[in-house]
Amino acid sequence: MYIRSKKEITMSDVSVIGLGRMGSALAHALLASGRDVAVWNRSPEKVEAFVAAGAAGMLNPAAAVAAGRLVVICLSDYAASFAVLREVAAANELAGRLIVQLTSGTSAEAREMSAWAASHEAAYLDGAISAWPSQIGGPEAAIIVSGEQALYDEAAPVLTSLAGGLTFVGADVGHAKALFSAALAYFAGHWIGFAQGAAICQAEGLDTADFGQMMARLSPMFAADMQHMGRVIAEDGFSAAESTIASVERDIRRLIGVSSDLGVETAFPRLAADIFQRARDEGFGGYEHSGVIKVLRNAGRAVPRVIDDAVIA
Repeated sequence: MYIRSKKEITMSDVSVIGLGRMGSALAHALLASGRDVAVWNRSPEKVEAFVAAGAAGMLNPAAAVAAGRLVVICLSDYAASFAVLREVAAANELAGRLIVQLTSGTSAEAREMSAWAASHEAAYLDGAISAWPSQIGGPEAAIIVSGEQALYDEAAPVLTSLAGGLTFVGADVGHAKALFSAALAYFAGHWIGFAQGAAICQAEGLDTADFGQMMARLSPMFAADMQHMGRVIAEDGFSAAESTIASVERDIRRLIGVSSDLGVETAFPRLAADIFQRARDEGFGGYEHSGVIKVLRNAGRAVPRVIDDAVIA
């Protein structure tokens, strides 16, 4: 059963399946919290370092799952997780375990895996990590978890060792991944947008470190704006605008010219300008910026008939 272990444990507090960069960070944090940890990875050499640190290294995933009730999975994708869990199920070691899936994926995949686990008499929670591996185990790390409340209550004392910001988001097992996808949509624009700005700075001979400091000073405004946008979208009330879709569309369209003149890639500002133009063309030009959700959430559906900026029922 063991590859090697400094202490022969009969039952672990938690087993970790997958020792990539994030999985390794999870296992290190659990060991640092003083818990008995069993680990397995398809590449045995990764297991050896954890054995030296006090973990029980397991020869196969079925042995790792059999080591305790709570099993944390962090692999490359859900296909890899299914492959491992099918091996465990074939060895009759899955029933009665509590699987906490922290692999990146979609809400549909989370629901599929939850149903599959239930068919094999295993309990299931799905989660999403919002942190760099170096932050795991600290106050900056955040993990959101969805599934049955009682299962979350059981797993939470262990999961708090992984993230200072542990949040339960409800019984729908797909909601953790849905929220992660929503956050990723924001981060993708954040990363590309900052890089676009940095490229403009470099083309103009400006220091990108100074640009980063300038944007950081604006972070309280961005935080307030995100809270405001969340409320406005929830209430579907976009008309009390200090700045409108129509006005910012012209500014973003101008950004295409600025980038082009400086020899900077224009794909991102073109995408943004096109989305804002679609919103304006469909009659939402007088709405505040978050009103672009009107076209983003209605892709492929019939759009309302409009005259000027007034929406006609």
